[in-house]
Amino acid sequence: MNLENEVISLELAKKLLTLGVKQKSFFVWEYYDDKCYGVKFIPYAVVPDQMNNFKLYSAFTAGELMELLPPFIDTGMNEPFNIFYLSIKKRPTKNIQYIAKYICDSIPGEQLDNPFYEITHPHLKAYSEKLSDCLALMLIALIEDRK
Repeated sequence: MNLENEVISLELAKKLLTLGVKQKSFFVWEYYDDKCYGVKFIPYAVVPDQMNNFKLYSAFTAGELMELLPPFIDTGMNEPFNIFYLSIKKRPTKNIQYIAKYICDSIPGEQLDNPFYEITHPHLKAYSEKLSDCLALMLIALIEDRK
């Protein structure tokens, strides 16, 4: 197993840092003079900005991102269709293997007999080949949607 396949990509790590996500991870991307030196384990959870002139970006795992993502969001409008729950699906295709979205499971009267009906939040969807990247994209979408 390759550690780089278990953590978010360097590009997503940089994006999360610019969005102000607290850099609390057991893994970091080491970056120095436009060259990436890969993912490293650090013995503490809070990532410093720099260490020995290397720029460090939290390389979150899927488990760490699940702790950062809220299990549901309340839009505060259109009750009872205001509560959206996190849904993650794994598909057998390689190009979009993981799908994360927030869905509402309240069912309007005309859809009561449809077991597949769900309302998807219009801005909170993410797709990726890697689960960690999919969850990072969801966190980015959530932060940007709240701005």
